[in-house]
Amino acid sequence: MNSFLLSLDSQIYQFINLSYHNPFLDNLSLLICYLGVITTIFIIAILIAYFDKKKGKRVASLLIIGVILSVCLTFLFKYTVLRPRPYTLIDNAILLAVELDPSFPSGHTVNSTVLAYTLTREYNKKIFMLIPLFVGLSRIYIGVHYPSDIICGFILGIFIVILSEKIFDKILFEKIRKTLKD
Repeated sequence: MNSFLLSLDSQIYQFINLSYHNPFLDNLSLLICYLGVITTIFIIAILIAYFDKKKGKRVASLLIIGVILSVCLTFLFKYTVLRPRPYTLIDNAILLAVELDPSFPSGHTVNSTVLAYTLTREYNKKIFMLIPLFVGLSRIYIGVHYPSDIICGFILGIFIVILSEKIFDKILFEKIRKTLKD
């Protein structure tokens, strides 16, 4: 990345991270981050499969495939790029959580985008796309990610949802074809 983009990334990070902190916003930001945690998404997938009799199994399957892909691809990017966390380089960062893995991309943002974009596509409700926005902002606010980590996590999450649908549809198509053959 060129120096202008790195500087802009750092300036936006500091603007958000060094903004007004208080116990309510600090706790709210930490709570919002849970929407990007794998366990939370699995629980949501189980609830959807149980309560939505019409397409719950499809949505739950897409979420599970998406999270599996998310874990694999995020790990691959993190340990290929090896970007240090911003709080390790910016002295005055306000840190509300410590993460030990590399910064790029934001796994929480990838996961929350997989959740939100899957729900948006399956239920045709764009409001779900606020989830990764809030998760991403909260990850900067608590001090663990640069804005570019969030943006790339969002893009990767969108890609993963599209890939998950292709995988699911291919598996489903093969299963139907095999059933019809028998």
